Amino acid sequence: MPTISIKLKNNSESVYFQSIIGTYSHIAWVRTDNPESGIIQVITTDDLLQETRNILERLKKEIEFEEVGTAGQ
Repeated sequence: MPTISIKLKNNSESVYFQSIIGTYSHIAWVRTDNPESGIIQVITTDDLLQETRNILERLKKEIEFEEVGTAGQ
């Protein structure tokens, strides 16, 4: 499964980020490996990868983050 790793600029926005992604049912799942690092894994499926990327791009207008890696593509 494709996994997009992102790093939040402000770690305190992790719950907000997860809540927003959660509203897009069945598009992606969110996992935080280490809350102190601010790195969040966004896990999706091959067929929903582009839609997930589109959502993340729009979300950058609300929350500051950067993509730090992608696996499983």
